[in-house]
This record gives sequence, C-alpha cells and structure tokens, in this order.
Amino acid sequence: MVQADVVQEPERVVHKIKNQHMAYRIAIASSDGESVNQHFGQAGNFLIYEISDGRVEFIEDREVTIYPGEEFHSDANFERITILLQDCKAVFVRKIGERAIKYLYVKGIKSFAVDFSLNFIFATLLKRQNSRIKII
Repeated sequence: MVQADVVQEPERVVHKIKNQHMAYRIAIASSDGESVNQHFGQAGNFLIYEISDGRVEFIEDREVTIYPGEEFHSDANFERITILLQDCKAVFVRKIGERAIKYLYVKGIKSFAVDFSLNFIFATLLKRQNSRIKII
C-alpha cells in the first residue's frame, strides 16, 4: 500500500526529494503564494519552482481545469493533474488521498502532505542542497 509522507520535520522533506547536482522541479498547491493551503484534488492551481545551484526559481502558475459536473476526486481529474505535473519530482499539498498518491507514484512523483510556508520549504531545500542526500 502506498502512503503519503505527512511531514512533521523539514529534514524529512529533503531526505525524500533531494537530487544531488541536478536541477529538479517541485509543485506546490498554494492559492496565496505563501503557504501550502490546497488539497490535491481540489487545487485550482499549482505553483511550479525549480531548485538548482543554491537557488529557487519560480517557473509558472499552472491552472487546473475541472469540468462542470465532474467530481474533484474523479479518476479523470487525478489523471489531468498528474499529467500537468509530470515534469516535477515532488508535489507539496495540504492533504492528499491514497488514490491520488498512487496516480503520482506511478509517474515517479513524490507527494507530501505538509503545513509549511513556501519560504520554509525553500529554505530547507536550499540548506541541504549540497549534502549527500539522494532521492529515495
């Protein structure tokens, strides 16, 4: 059974997604650009950032399309979001269910249910960027 990593310690985030000497992208479910505040299936957008060479670069704000009458937790919605985030190594959300975790996992995307600010996530990732920690 696949489970989301509910992160309490920022170091666990780094241990799970660090990719030594390479740039990688992360997706953050945030409506305000300051905190992780959206659930995976209900997110209206994902902020995409690239982490590389000791810096964080905002790439774009990707909007999620939900069709009228479609459920937030439908397979079609999960598939669309997974395709939308296919170039990311990890996604940070407020909450995520097991089915959504599986959609991401199959595509090689790690999922993290967190209650952190974006600044805290970035500072933690950058602090550990030169360590020898690799993606698990």
